[in-house]
Amino acid sequence: MKNRCLGNAFVDLHMKGKILLVFVGISTILISSRTAQAQERVPFCGSDVVTRQLAEKDSTVAQAIQLDLEQLTNLAQNPDASKLFKKKAVVTIPVVFHVIHNYGPENISKAQILEQMEILNKDFRRRNSDTSKTRSIFKDRAVDCEVEFKLATKDPDGNCTDGITRTVSALTYGGDEDVKDLIRWDYKTYLNIWVVERIDLTIDGATLAGYTYRPPSTNEKIDGILVDHSFVGSSGTSNTLTAGRVLTHEIGHWLGLLHPFTDGCGSNCQTTGDYVCDTPPVAANNVGCPSTVNSCSNDSPDEPDNHENYMDYTNGSCQNMFTAGQNTLMQFYLSRTQYRGANISSAAITKSGITISNPCAPKADFQITSDLNRICPGGEVTFADMSWNGDVVDRVWTFEGGSPSSSTFSNPSVTYNQAGTYKVTLKVTNSKGESSITKEEFITVVPEEADLKSPFLETFESEFTPSYWGAEVDAQAYGWKIQAGPSVSGSKSAVCEIDANTESGARYNLLTPNFDLSAHKDLSPILSFRVAYSLRTAGAGERLVVYGSKDCGENWLALKGLVGASSLYSKTGNNPGWKPSSAADWKVVEVNLDQHGFADSKNLMVRFEAVSASGNSIYIDDVNVDQFALSVAPSQLAAGIRILPNPSNGQFTIHNQSVSSSIHIEVTDANGRVVRTLASEGNMDRVIHLNQSGIYFVRITGDGFVKTERIIVTK
Repeated sequence: MKNRCLGNAFVDLHMKGKILLVFVGISTILISSRTAQAQERVPFCGSDVVTRQLAEKDSTVAQAIQLDLEQLTNLAQNPDASKLFKKKAVVTIPVVFHVIHNYGPENISKAQILEQMEILNKDFRRRNSDTSKTRSIFKDRAVDCEVEFKLATKDPDGNCTDGITRTVSALTYGGDEDVKDLIRWDYKTYLNIWVVERIDLTIDGATLAGYTYRPPSTNEKIDGILVDHSFVGSSGTSNTLTAGRVLTHEIGHWLGLLHPFTDGCGSNCQTTGDYVCDTPPVAANNVGCPSTVNSCSNDSPDEPDNHENYMDYTNGSCQNMFTAGQNTLMQFYLSRTQYRGANISSAAITKSGITISNPCAPKADFQITSDLNRICPGGEVTFADMSWNGDVVDRVWTFEGGSPSSSTFSNPSVTYNQAGTYKVTLKVTNSKGESSITKEEFITVVPEEADLKSPFLETFESEFTPSYWGAEVDAQAYGWKIQAGPSVSGSKSAVCEIDANTESGARYNLLTPNFDLSAHKDLSPILSFRVAYSLRTAGAGERLVVYGSKDCGENWLALKGLVGASSLYSKTGNNPGWKPSSAADWKVVEVNLDQHGFADSKNLMVRFEAVSASGNSIYIDDVNVDQFALSVAPSQLAAGIRILPNPSNGQFTIHNQSVSSSIHIEVTDANGRVVRTLASEGNMDRVIHLNQSGIYFVRITGDGFVKTERIIVTK
């Protein structure tokens, strides 16, 4: 007998051209490769481990699961069970879709959700067009479950809704259970379905794409279904292989069903397997669209696998039925108010408003159709109306600084000719009301010539700001940030935080501000920086790729690539969780900017792209653009010169503790203009006074070294 799969979740991921299915005891998940190319699905079962872990954490869950199995045995042994729970009328379950998005493809359309609702209702009422494919041996037991689903028209506060909410959050990228804390409606009234970009929960290294909890192990904080957007409906962003049957399968589990292959062939349909005797035992899940498979011969009469059953793993286009026994089990849970009975009560029907038509006023929202809201003068931006909750009849856009300055189109294109930062407003209206939204400082048009001039130095002593450096961090806080401690100059550095739990292949970008290289025209400017990295385990390791753009990020060209095991590492060996602890742990990387016509650019951006291999973090410091590269090792002389405080209100002290000979001090503003020139004798402190707020650069030249440091004046 195979291990019993109590809760049953299954996952698939792309590996060597195949789909791997991983079973999880807490839930059930249907998944397909994100490429939607693979046709073969190979099962992995890990639900026995996860179920044990869940029960070990919560004894009430263990007790509930055991009690549930006893109830299912009693139900299977009762010849009149189907009469006990037969409903006199079709029951309807209120549904709400919570779309958690960051303005990507996961923000699926209302049409895709309505298509999914239509699929659900046809499947559970056996009105799907492919019922003719049910083989004759199973036709008599294939039933109309008399369960329907309707989108709510009232939210928990009685406000108008179309049964779809939309929440902007980075948690869409693998936030998993935390997503449910963003928004949840009363689970005893609504079936909550959360739609996300991806799920990062892993079992034995396999990434899940959606899951739910069966009634005995659920509660108000976890109840509902979490699903990857590509498994909703059968069009739009959906994987067509599943034909919209993923949520049919998931709701089957939400209503209490198990897989027909639970326990493999088992020993007795009343005490093992899925506890449903009219679903023949199955040794292991079926995949694809088999013609006839009979994997178990211990049933009497000996019948083939019911591979067209929604609770198997065959392709969605090959599934078309629930059995009478499965319907009895679902009706059992629908008859219990402590389980799903509350969802079909008169109170739930009234509260959710599913019996009334309740058109709503729209809620305004919008986004641009590309990732770029930082453009060059003359650049064009296309906007998309993403308003929701009610159909938009009229709309008015207002574009500060744009041409045209207003529009009534759904997806207007706007040109911005003058440097500046501009707001955008959208007002939407229908017969039920209106809504407007204004996004301040939404479009940034950089000057033809960047305000920041080379030479340029960043030592990361100040936090990132959107107008100066752009840093990507995901929902799990992996990605670029300023970190105190490991550094070369000052006390901080930039780190792309990565560890063994970071998704392999995840990319995190760090963008410099725009800067003007004209001061170094014909001098072959160099981008140099210090990097610190060590492998976690033997292998290729992380990657760091440097890109440049002179058209405000519309096009990026690679300048240099560093691979962990060959060119990125600065510390030899395999060192899990490593971080630099001394200057010797850093090395200098030089990047020739005299490529792709960048050397004469007056508006250059540089992008550092870190690519995870689930290994170690990457540290960088002292990003420098100049005619000369950083010295290979930080000069002991230069290291003994410090500028404090930084930032300051305009008074800085240059503390010289190491240089006995004279030094030359030059202070330039962000435009490259020299604003102060000083000389100092050896081992002497000098004070600098600056009257205007802004960013300045102090270049200190001595015998055998040059030190440049960025300082900030805040008034």
